[in-house]
Amino acid sequence: MDVNKVIVEVQLDFSEESDKALKVLFNVAEELLDKYNLWVEILPVHLWFTDPLEAELSDLPKIFINGKLRFIGKAPNKKEIIKAILEHAGLPPKTSESLGYNYVKVNFDGGMPEAVLVSESH
Repeated sequence: MDVNKVIVEVQLDFSEESDKALKVLFNVAEELLDKYNLWVEILPVHLWFTDPLEAELSDLPKIFINGKLRFIGKAPNKKEIIKAILEHAGLPPKTSESLGYNYVKVNFDGGMPEAVLVSESH
């Protein structure tokens, strides 16, 4: 049994649009596995921002397919995402075009929150 694989990274925030994008991606992944024997690996990345203006300007959700940015600022409909994923089927995955992430990690120690700004580079 030959199974092709496509990696989909979706960068999310707390918006309804991000929630919609993630739901559509999971539905499409299941459908593509059943119909085309295509494994879609979904990597959800939830981004946190300390500056409200930065969060507004980030245009989330962002959807990368095999490392290429395909959708930004809106949740694609089912047909759009299926077409985009099938275009990348059989192509080798690349690293994400994004350079890195800045996010806030909150730890709770004895009821007192501790926030740490974390930066990762790919």
